[in-house]
Amino acid sequence: MVTFLGLANADDTLDTPVGTSADGTPIYQRGFGFAFTVVVEGRPGTSGRPVGGSAFNYDPSDPTARPDLQIQIDRALGDGSTAVCDDTLPMIGGIPATSPPSFAVTQPISDALNDLGCRFVDGTGKPGSRGPNDACTTFRDGSLHFVCSDATNPGCSNGKTTLQFCGLVLRQFQFPTGDTLVTVQLRDTFGNTGPIAKIVVRVVPPTPAR
Repeated sequence: MVTFLGLANADDTLDTPVGTSADGTPIYQRGFGFAFTVVVEGRPGTSGRPVGGSAFNYDPSDPTARPDLQIQIDRALGDGSTAVCDDTLPMIGGIPATSPPSFAVTQPISDALNDLGCRFVDGTGKPGSRGPNDACTTFRDGSLHFVCSDATNPGCSNGKTTLQFCGLVLRQFQFPTGDTLVTVQLRDTFGNTGPIAKIVVRVVPPTPAR
């Protein structure tokens, strides 16, 4: 189950939504479509099983091969390249859109989930989740910890986090100008997926000075 979905700034501090859409989806507004981190946190759901920690699990001939972090966007990032996990210099590519959002078991959707998921890395730079000792979010007291390390924190109505996924958005796969819907679900170690969580990333470039 997703306990938190949001953005962190370049200094790892949390960004704050500017409002919500008509259906209550939080809206995060940025001046540029890169140099921030998408943060996903989770905890066990109704099954009681631990949240799985994989962010990349790819087989080009098996659409059922998917990571435990299943995250997608409804507008292409960067050049929208369909190459999967092209995240290494000099050939860093973009991520294709899934529009409308869908987790149907098809190869294109599984490719897109893996392509975006592989950008969410652990403390060693490999695709995967983070534990409490290598969280990517920092707070006013200078400490690094989960956003929902305390279930009473704002935005943490689903309980206390047990793991975190962090994806730094680089210029090569930046969000486009306008609104992009980010949709995510998490899977437990027994293969059960939890409820979907959503945010809108709104990119409004600053007006040039005259």
